[in-house]
Amino acid sequence: MNFDLQNVMLVSLYGYFEDERGQNSRHVQIPIDPQLQAELKLMFMETNRRLGLPASEADMPIFDPAEKYASEEKIKIALETDYLNDLAGVVALRNLPSDVNALSQISELVYYYAVFVDDQNRNIYAFKRASQFKGVVKSKLAWINGELLSLMTASVFKLDKDFDYLVSDTMVYILRPNGFESTTSVHGQILAASTANAQAIADEIDFLDVSNITTYAQTHARSARLLAAIRSRNDLAQIDRDLLLRACEINQVDMLDVGDGKFSPNTGHEYDFLCVLDRRAYTTILIPDQSERYVAASRTKR
Repeated sequence: MNFDLQNVMLVSLYGYFEDERGQNSRHVQIPIDPQLQAELKLMFMETNRRLGLPASEADMPIFDPAEKYASEEKIKIALETDYLNDLAGVVALRNLPSDVNALSQISELVYYYAVFVDDQNRNIYAFKRASQFKGVVKSKLAWINGELLSLMTASVFKLDKDFDYLVSDTMVYILRPNGFESTTSVHGQILAASTANAQAIADEIDFLDVSNITTYAQTHARSARLLAAIRSRNDLAQIDRDLLLRACEINQVDMLDVGDGKFSPNTGHEYDFLCVLDRRAYTTILIPDQSERYVAASRTKR
């Protein structure tokens, strides 16, 4: 992590807004006073503490789009990853308009992010989705005005205790996977990239025909996520044809010989085949003459 956490010199705040129809999208800088800068810095430091940075960086697992994560994790992913193009675009924005009244339309705030600059002019971006304080907008709040309890009519911006994820010049450090996915369009980008991911896998596994997998994944998000996860593997070219077919047989995945020495999962078996390929499907026999098949949410090695 190429940033000096102990020497944060500048803090600025930005918001991404869009209306309820998903239109009129805009990034806006929000002027803040020194007291709020200090609070954002505390959120930043708490996020680093929870992530264990910088000491934990080397051992952090890589974000896997097919994995089921808890509400809080310690994971990372390279900013240059294909399906993070939208996030990379946000980080690259410069000279955004400033609007002190931007939060008067707080119901349109999708997420906010702070930029922290250290004493060597290096940046860290910290993102937080807005859903956790949307309820405040719909609630009736009161405050003590002199000796009277008065109804608050102004917009309220509620800070939280930490950020969902941090972004350096090369890496994304994720504390809350749900917040990360909801603000980076990961889901849509992975679905859109399913055809390219399937073809990239076929280029590595020369005996695999991915025609029906490609069609299936275009409308099945879980399979599209598996394709993204499988493509990131560095051992695809080493997969043995006979061993893969044997694994499919054990897990009752019906495979078709489509000619020219290529095989493809039969219709209705595409997802199960991808689970085998991504080491998520397994079979166990603990009771005599009773084979049990499972799909693992995680494929972490022991």
